[in-house]
Amino acid sequence: MLEALHPLLRRAYDPERFRALGEQVMKDATKHLQDSQSRQRERSMPWTSPAEEKVFWEQRLDAPEGLAALLKLVADRSNGLQDPRYMGHQVAVPFPDGALVGLVTDLLNNGGAVYEMGPTNSAMEEVLMARIGRMMGLPDECGGILCHGGTLANLVALLAARRKAGEGVSDAWIEGDDGRGAVLVSEQAHYCVDRAVRIMGWGAEGVGLVQTDNRHQITRSGLEAAMAAMKAKGRRVVAVVGSSCTTSSGAYDNLEWLADFAAHHGLWFHVDGAHGAPAVFSERHRHLLAGLERADSVAMDFHKIMGVPALCTGLFFRRQEMSFLPFTQSAEYLWSDAEDPEWWNFGKRTFECTKRMLSTRVAAVLEEYGPQIWGVMVDRLFGLGQELAEQIVERRERGWELAMEPQANIVCFRYLPRDFENTEEENAFTLRLRHHHLEQGPQYIVQTRFGGKVWLRCTLMNPLTEASDLKGLLDRLESLGEGA
Repeated sequence: MLEALHPLLRRAYDPERFRALGEQVMKDATKHLQDSQSRQRERSMPWTSPAEEKVFWEQRLDAPEGLAALLKLVADRSNGLQDPRYMGHQVAVPFPDGALVGLVTDLLNNGGAVYEMGPTNSAMEEVLMARIGRMMGLPDECGGILCHGGTLANLVALLAARRKAGEGVSDAWIEGDDGRGAVLVSEQAHYCVDRAVRIMGWGAEGVGLVQTDNRHQITRSGLEAAMAAMKAKGRRVVAVVGSSCTTSSGAYDNLEWLADFAAHHGLWFHVDGAHGAPAVFSERHRHLLAGLERADSVAMDFHKIMGVPALCTGLFFRRQEMSFLPFTQSAEYLWSDAEDPEWWNFGKRTFECTKRMLSTRVAAVLEEYGPQIWGVMVDRLFGLGQELAEQIVERRERGWELAMEPQANIVCFRYLPRDFENTEEENAFTLRLRHHHLEQGPQYIVQTRFGGKVWLRCTLMNPLTEASDLKGLLDRLESLGEGA
C-alpha cells in the first residue's frame, strides 16, 4: 500500500510557499541589482583567496538558514557583473528579465533530446536558428542548433567538417579514422579549438597554428605556410577556422581571405565567432565580419555580448541539412530511424541529450527588444573599448602602453611608470600591479600574455560603464603602481 505523501515533499511542492519565497528572493535580487548598478558595492569582485572561501563555505553549509538567506549570501559574495566597474571576463551582463525566463523554464524543465520531451522548445529553436542565421547573412537554407557553450559548438562544427571531408572515402563516425586529420587555426585562437582537435584523436600535431601579424590577425603567407607544413607531415587538413574575434586581444581575422583559401583547397570554413560575431548586427561594425556569409558553420555565444545568461551558444550551418553531419546513432527508445533527418528530434544533431530550454532565452530578447538591441549593445561596448584606448594613449607620457588599437570591446595595455632592466622585470611588475588591484581595487580586470609580455586586459561587457569608470580604473592603477 502506498504511503501518504511525506511532509517534506508536500512542503517542497507547495505553490503558496513558492510564491512567498519568490517574493523575498525577488526583493533581495532587485536590491542587489540596484546596489550593483549604482556602484554601492565596495568592490565588483569581492576577492578572497581560494582557501579562505572554502573555509567560509565549510562553516556556512553546516548551519543552514533557509533558501532566501542562502541566495542573498551567494549574491553578496559573488562577482558583481551588473556593477559597471566589472571589466574582467567575457561573460554577459545579462538583461535582468532573463532571470525571469530562467525561473519559468527551470520550473517547466522540458528537455530537448526529442520532440516529445519539449515540443515548444524544439519548434522554437528550429525557427529561431534559421531566422537569426538569415539576419547574419547566411543563405536562406541555413539552420542550426543551440548548445551549452562555444567550446561545445566549435567541437561539433569540426566533427561535421571531418565527416564532410570523408564523404565518398570513409566515415570516421562509423569506422573511426587514422588520426591524421588536421585543422588550420590562428596562433591567437581560443584554446578550445586545440582541445576539440585533440578530443577527435588527432593530437597536438593535428593543430596547424597560423602565423599572425602585429595586430594578431591571420596572414595570407601564414595560411599557405601552415598548409604546406601540414602536408609535409602527412596530415589531411579538413578545415580552416577564423577567429571573430581572438580571446586575448579581440582581433578579427579577415574572413574573406579565409573563405577564398577554404574554397581553393576544398576545406570546411568555420568561424569561431563566440565573442565577436554579434558585430554582424551593428551597421557600424558589420564590416569586421565581411565574408561570414560564406562560412560553412559559425559559432556565436548569446551569453556574451548578447545579454543572455550563460550558457547559450548558437551553432549555425550554411545549410540546415549540414547540422545532421556530426551524429547518427540508433536509440530505439527515442526515435525509430537514426538516418531520418527529423529536425524536431534535436538529439540527432546535438552533443547533449538533455539540454535546457535555451530557445526561450533567445526568444525572450527578441520578443521584448527586437534584434536591434544586439546592434545597440555592440556599438556601446565597442565604443567603451575605444574610449579606454583613447584614455590610455593620452597618458602615454606617464608610462602607459596600448598593446594595439582595439577592434572590439577587449583592450590590452600596460603601465610601466619607471625603467626596468628587461622584459622579465616588466612582466613581474605588471603581475604585482594586477594582484594588488585584485585585492584592493573596486574595478575588476584580468591579465593575458602575448609577444612574451604580460598585459593587463579589460573586457567591457557592461553597457552601464561610463568614461568616468575607465578613468577611475587608470587612476587607481597609477596609485597602486607607486608601491608595486
